[in-house]
Amino acid sequence: MNASFGRALLFFSLAVGPSLIAWAEEPGPDLSGRVGVEGGTFQPAQGAVHPYLGSLLILGIHPEITEGLSFDWAGQADGQEAGVPMPFSEPEASRRNIVDLQWESVGADGGAYRLAMDQAALHWASGPLELRAGLFKPDWGHSIFGRPTDYFFPVPPLSWLKDEPSASEGADASCFLFDDLSAEGAARFLEGGDAEWVVRLIQRGIGLTVTPSFARLQGKDGFGWEVMGTFPTVQVRFEGVDWRFANGGDAMDWNLGVSTSRYGVKYTAEVLRDGTGGILGGGSGYSQGSYLFISAEGTLTPEWKMSTAVVVLLDGGTFLFRPKVTWTFTSHWEAGLQAQVPLGDWDGPLHTWPGRCGFSLDYLL
Repeated sequence: MNASFGRALLFFSLAVGPSLIAWAEEPGPDLSGRVGVEGGTFQPAQGAVHPYLGSLLILGIHPEITEGLSFDWAGQADGQEAGVPMPFSEPEASRRNIVDLQWESVGADGGAYRLAMDQAALHWASGPLELRAGLFKPDWGHSIFGRPTDYFFPVPPLSWLKDEPSASEGADASCFLFDDLSAEGAARFLEGGDAEWVVRLIQRGIGLTVTPSFARLQGKDGFGWEVMGTFPTVQVRFEGVDWRFANGGDAMDWNLGVSTSRYGVKYTAEVLRDGTGGILGGGSGYSQGSYLFISAEGTLTPEWKMSTAVVVLLDGGTFLFRPKVTWTFTSHWEAGLQAQVPLGDWDGPLHTWPGRCGFSLDYLL
């Protein structure tokens, strides 16, 4: 597709969005999504500042077919214009599915456009057994900044996130063996005939959850642990994976975190060790590193929410400052202002992450 079509898609989202909003003023209980526009400035690493404009349309429907059986569908269209190439606001899938349900066009002039189906899966639950099959994303890991045990989707934690990444074709089954013990197995299928699978065992106790897991992925195997302790005012988490590569090498990714709430503000501190170099380096190569993540998130009033986060590279002097403010001024409309500001020396893995400041306006279905 050429740039003119991409610009037409961007115009379509901007122009048709209001009509879609009018149609969805009284959405059914199964419809969800958002229509939004965003604009601001973008600065590549050590480069000049450029303006950008983007639009986003996300739609999902989750009807119940019969008792215990439901269907989940979600798709999105997004486009943006900028003076230089820039990543999408939404993260991209790390591997392609067998059936490629995503189209994208990225131009050298900073125009980027994408259509994607994010989810299309049947979900069945009966008693202790739960099954899913189709295009879906399992919900693994409990960390906020980087989830090593989210085996299929190690999304870079510094993405300009609004939504989950595209899912994979596969199947997932979980079953409660006892009241506090369940088992889960999942497999996904990728282009080229590749298949990957994960097995998890979840032990839930009073205030303590322990989850050992094993993953067989392309070119590497991983043995992981998740441990989460919940106390009256504090939650402590650890998750890590010991990787064994087909070439004989080994490495470990882990995240140790603690969260607490006080006066309506949630405070979080996590230390992430990117031993494989692929968690933060996924979008720009591979680079090992250790990071400190500190965040505070709270509700100032029922309409105003604010969050701020700092990411520090412990192996060097670079860090990122990430403030965000949202204002929900009606039951459906939300405005937001967020920024990503690189500070310190331009060294280490963080030097490739751009500076960005954007204002967004969304209609929530």
